[in-house]
Order: sequence, then C-alpha cells, then structure tokens
Amino acid sequence: MSRRPPHATFARAAGLLLVVALVAAACQLPPGTTVAHPLLGLIDTGGTHYQAEVAAGVKVVTLSVAWRQAEPTAGHFDTAYGASIRRQIAAARNRHLAVIADPGLQFPPGWVFALPGGTRFKDQYGDVFTGAVPSGNDVANGVTDPAVRSAMGSYLSWLGGQIPRGQLWGVRQGGGPLGELRYPSGSYAGHTNCWWAYDASTLARSPVPGWRPGTGTTDQAKKFLMAYNGNLTLFAQWMNGQFKADFATRSLIMLPGWGQRPGTSGAVVASRLTHSADEFNQGLDWQTQLTALPDKAHAVAYTTYLDAALVRLTPQLEPPVAYLATLAKASRVHLGGENTGTPSVAALSVSLKRARYYGLSVVNWMDEARLLNPRSGQPTLATLKSEARALLG
Repeated sequence: MSRRPPHATFARAAGLLLVVALVAAACQLPPGTTVAHPLLGLIDTGGTHYQAEVAAGVKVVTLSVAWRQAEPTAGHFDTAYGASIRRQIAAARNRHLAVIADPGLQFPPGWVFALPGGTRFKDQYGDVFTGAVPSGNDVANGVTDPAVRSAMGSYLSWLGGQIPRGQLWGVRQGGGPLGELRYPSGSYAGHTNCWWAYDASTLARSPVPGWRPGTGTTDQAKKFLMAYNGNLTLFAQWMNGQFKADFATRSLIMLPGWGQRPGTSGAVVASRLTHSADEFNQGLDWQTQLTALPDKAHAVAYTTYLDAALVRLTPQLEPPVAYLATLAKASRVHLGGENTGTPSVAALSVSLKRARYYGLSVVNWMDEARLLNPRSGQPTLATLKSEARALLG
C-alpha cells in the first residue's frame, strides 16, 4: 500500500531525520497548554516478555485474533479457540496491562468466498483482488456484499460473547486489507488507478452503472466517486454500531495512508478519475467517515502512519496525524496511532513526540518481535524505555 502523500516526492529516511529536527519547533506549546500522556503500547505481543515490557513503560498490548481460526466452518465456532483468547487477555491483565483486540476480519475463512454475491473486490480491468493469507490481504468484500457482512456480524457477536465486558481497552475497527478501513490499493496485477467497484454487489448499487474511469462526463465521475466513498462510510457506520453492541468499549478506527485532503477531489473528478492517487482508490474520505460514526463517544481516529515524513504544514501536505487531529476535534472523537512498522530510532522518536503533542490517547509501536530482536540501528526495549521516559513522562 502506498504511504506517500499526493503529488509530493521525498526521501523517506531523510524526511524522518528532518522531522525529528522540525517537530520540536512545530510542537512548541503555548503557555498554559496541558500536555497529554498517551498510553504506550506494543502490537503483536507474544505474552512471554510482559515483565520487561511493563518495566519499559508499556501500558497496553494488542492481541490478534483470526476469524478463520474462530469459525472454520460456517456457523460453527471453535470453543477451544475462544478459551485461548480469554487466557491471553487474562495473562496481560494479570501483568496490569490494558488490552486492545484485533478481531482479525482480514483473515476470513475460506467458506466466506463461496457465499453468494460479490464476495471479492473487482476493479474496472476485471482484476479480482486476492492476497497472501498470512499478511491479512486476502480479504472479503464486507463493504457492499450483504452475505459477507452478515457473516462478519455473526462472527463479531460470537467474539464479543467470548470476552467479558470491561476486559478490553479497545478493539481495532477496519475490515479491509491489513485490518484497515479501506479498499485495496490502486496498483494491482500490473494495473494502476484501480477502482474496486466492479464486483456484482457493488455494481448493483452503482448510481452510474456501466461507467468506467475516463469515459462519459465529469458529473458521472462525481457520482461514482461519491458512491465509492459512501459505500465505505456506510460500512464504517455499520461496523461501529456492531462494535458498540458486541464489545462495549473503544473502537480504534483504522485509518491508513494520507487521506483525501481538502480541495483535492476536484482535480480527480475533472480528470474523470484517470488522474488519481491511492487515497482516492482506497476510499480514504476520513472527514465523512468520522462524521458519520454512530458511537463517537467511544471512537478513536487512529492513524497507522504516525511516523510520516513532514512535507509541509498545510492541510494538504501536513502529516496524517496533524490532519486527523483537526478532524477528530470537529467530530468529537479521540485520537490514536501507530508507526508504519519502520523499525528506526528516528521513527520511534517522531511517533512519541507527535503522540504527546497531538494528545493521542494511545500510541502503539509496531511490533514486539523487531523490538526484542533488533538489527543494527533499530530500537531496542531499552531505547523504547528511554524515549518513552523522555517524551511521554
């Protein structure tokens, strides 16, 4: 998935070093400002290093669940797997760690793809999206396929029933590739500018059936884009309500990449969707998605690109966390985030500085394995402890 900002070229490593120098200047707080102290977390923890991690300042861990393991056949759930989930949560809580759960909708059982309708995303070239199962890329289309969504809902209700109320700090809400709220990338199978709206279930609700990017009128292009974004917003609404009912805790709305920024859609529509960028192909209309959430009181606008390089402090080019901070305030939701997985000390420093400055409720580091077994130049658990002490207090 592309992580670059639209129409901007920069060297990622150089950008991270630059932002370390500039973020302090950009984050000078006015007198009287209350500085937040976010919860520091780790993702994909194995459970055998909790004592050392707590000593390093870690307060919350993210535990991953897999739908395909929980429901190997339709309607039949693995009770032993449910018991294993409860044991993992208990082990973390016994170490005084809060717990975030990833429900693992990005790991659907194989039987889901045999359901009726458009169970897989399909683009205008006829490409049917598939991916590597272990990576969380082989996802089902819960955005528009009612059968897939019903199966998702049944699984989420089961999972919520396995976890006693009050034991989770939050749940990651995405449902798309890598567990994020998005369509697949705009580049796939040798094609670019892929729009994932040509499977049967999405075509059935299209306001411009038969339309293709580069054809027809700009009015048709606008209607297509509004429906494309709108379908993902409706999916986010549905899932947010489902999470409230099933888990009764915070929903971390998994918002990847750069997002569709103010004033950028006009050029995309004017080109009849031929000159686009991944934030449009992936449907990253964050402003609408956050505004439409039914359970804002427990929602966390959560960036997966907390360590994005600083390009320019404008609404179009500021780092995703800065843009989301504005949207979160307007929508009255909380803010959280994690790094992209780049295991550098610079990325760690930037992530923690931004977490404190922008008032994140939680800042997660991806991931435990590389922190415990770092290569040269990568942060260690001791680095995490010193950085957290200096920046988070």
